[in-house]
Amino acid sequence: MMMKNKIIIVFFSIAIFLSGCIKDTLDRKPLNLISDADIWVSTTMIDIYMAALYDNIQIGHTGQNYQSVFTDEAAAVLQGSPVLQRNYGGINRFLNTTQYLWIRRTNYFLDKIRTATIPPDKIKQYIAECRFIRAYYYFDLVKKYGGMPIIEQVQDFTGSNLEELKVFRNTEDEVYAFILKELDAAILDLPESWDAKNANRATNTVAQALKSRAMLYAGSIAKYGSVQLNGLIGIPASRASLYFTESLKASAAVMQSNKYSLYDKSYNPVAKTGDPVKNYTDIFLDKNNKEIIFQRAYIVPDKAHSYDFENTPIAYIASTGSSICPLLELVESYEYVDGTPGILNVDGKEFDSPDELFKNKDPRFAASVFRSGSPFIGRPIQMWAGVYDTDGRLYQTPDQKFPKDANVLQVGLDGPHSRTRYTKTGFYVRKYINQSQIVGAANLSDQSYIDIRYAEVLLNYTEAALELGINLPEALTAINQVRNRAGIKILTAGELTIDRLRNERKVELAFEDKRFWDMKRWRIAKNLFNNSLMHGLYPYLRYTGTGYKYLFKKITGAPLDEGLTRTFEEKDYYSNLSGYISTNSNIANNPGW
Repeated sequence: MMMKNKIIIVFFSIAIFLSGCIKDTLDRKPLNLISDADIWVSTTMIDIYMAALYDNIQIGHTGQNYQSVFTDEAAAVLQGSPVLQRNYGGINRFLNTTQYLWIRRTNYFLDKIRTATIPPDKIKQYIAECRFIRAYYYFDLVKKYGGMPIIEQVQDFTGSNLEELKVFRNTEDEVYAFILKELDAAILDLPESWDAKNANRATNTVAQALKSRAMLYAGSIAKYGSVQLNGLIGIPASRASLYFTESLKASAAVMQSNKYSLYDKSYNPVAKTGDPVKNYTDIFLDKNNKEIIFQRAYIVPDKAHSYDFENTPIAYIASTGSSICPLLELVESYEYVDGTPGILNVDGKEFDSPDELFKNKDPRFAASVFRSGSPFIGRPIQMWAGVYDTDGRLYQTPDQKFPKDANVLQVGLDGPHSRTRYTKTGFYVRKYINQSQIVGAANLSDQSYIDIRYAEVLLNYTEAALELGINLPEALTAINQVRNRAGIKILTAGELTIDRLRNERKVELAFEDKRFWDMKRWRIAKNLFNNSLMHGLYPYLRYTGTGYKYLFKKITGAPLDEGLTRTFEEKDYYSNLSGYISTNSNIANNPGW
C-alpha cells in the first residue's frame, strides 16, 4: 500500500518568485507588500507562482559538467577531474534532495488553489498543471535515488514536530506508481493547447509524452534491475509488462493526436530531396518547431545561457575550450547511410581530405559532431595533431609553423592536443551550436533546451513494443520514420531488435541528456565502463614534398580522460543519499554508499 506522509502547513514568501518580467502586474501594490492572500485572487499572480514551479523542473542548458561527459558520448575537456571517471552516483550532477523544497511548494499550491476566488474550470486546470510538475519532480528523484518519500500534503516546519517530518522512503515501485497516477490525473484536466504567450506550458499531450518516457524507464528497471532493500530500489519483474504497456499507450496517444511531427523543413524524406544534415541541425535552432513537445525557452538578456561560449571550437573564440569532446565510441555508432556498421577503417590508409573517411556516414553525425574539415562559420574546422615530414619526423608543437611550409601550423588551429583549450578526442560537439554567428562571451545564447521531442516518442513506442513483443509492424514504422527523416536506410522486420533500437536512441538523442539514464535503466553502464579507457580519433598531416595527405590514428589513454579508466560500480545505479540522511535519520542509504 502506498504510504501517504501527511502533515499540515507551510508558508513561504511568494516574493522569491517575482522578477522584472512581471513588473506590470504589480502596479497596484509595492512588491514588499505582496501577501499570500494576494496570490489566490488573481490568475496573473497564480501564473507567476506556477512559472516558478515550471522553472525548477530539472532541465536546461546548465553548463559544466554536461551529462554527456558521464556517458560513452563524450569526454570532458577539463583537467584534473578524476570524479568524471568513477563514483557516478556521488557526482553533484546526479544529486538533488533539495527537490523536496519544491515538492512542498507544489503541495502548498495544490492546497491553496482550491480556495482561490477564480472560476472553477481554472482551478481544475491549475491542479492538473501542478500535478504534472510534481510528477516531473518525482521522476527526477526516482531516476537518481530509486524509492523516495512520497509527500502529498503540506507540512508545518514552524512548530515542535520536526521529528514527525522525518519520513521513511517509499519503494521505487510506489514512486513510479505515484508518477503514473499524477500524470493520468493531469492528462484528464490539462488543456488541449495554449495560446502563443503560454506555449511552453503543459498540455494533455505533453503529459502523455512525459508518461511515455517515465513508464518506459520503470518497465526497464523492472526487467533489467533487481529488487533490494525490501523494494526501496528495484521494481518486481512482474510489473514490467504493466509499465511497458502504459508507456506504449501514452506514446500511441501522442502519435495519434497529430499535434507533433518530425521536422522536415530542409529535407523531404519521401522524395529524398533537400539536405538532411541541415534539416537535423535546424531541429535545435528553429524555435518552436513542430517536433518540439516540451522545452525550456531562453531569451537574451533576461534569461540566457552559455552553451555556445562553452562548446564552440576553441580557435573561434577566446574561452576555456569545448566542455564536450565527443568520443569515438559515439562517432562509430552512427551507421553508414546504407545501414552498415559505422566503424571507421583507418589502419594503414591515407586520404586526400577528411571528407573521404567520413563519406556516406549517417547525416546526423555531421549535424551533431564537428570533425576535421567540418564546415563552420568562415572556414572548415582545422584539426590535426601533428605534421609528418618526408623523413617520418613528427612536428607537433602548438602555435608553431611546420618548417617546410610557413602556411601550415604543426597543430591545427582547433587541435587536438593535450592543452586544456583543445578537444582531447579529435571531435567537437555541433548539436545546438549557433550556426549563424560566433557567440564570444558567456550568457549570450538563447537556443531552447528541448527536453521532449517527437522523435523520442516514436522510439519510446518502438522500445515498449519490442519489450512486450506486440505491435511490431507499428513499431517498425515508428523507428523507420526516424531513420527515413535522418536520410539512412530503413530497417526490415528482421532487423528490428532491441540492440538496433538502443543504437538508434544513442545517435538520434545524442547530447540531449538521455544517454546517462538509458545506460542506467538498461543496466549496461557497468559493462560499458568496466575499468575501461575511452577512445578518440586524431588526424595527422603527412607532407609529401608537394602537398599533404591525411592519416588518422585511433587513440586512447592520456590526454583523453586524463588517462584514467572509467569505472561504473553496481552502487552507481543509484545515487548517494548521505546528504539527505544528515537531515533525516529515518532514511536508509542505497547499497554501497
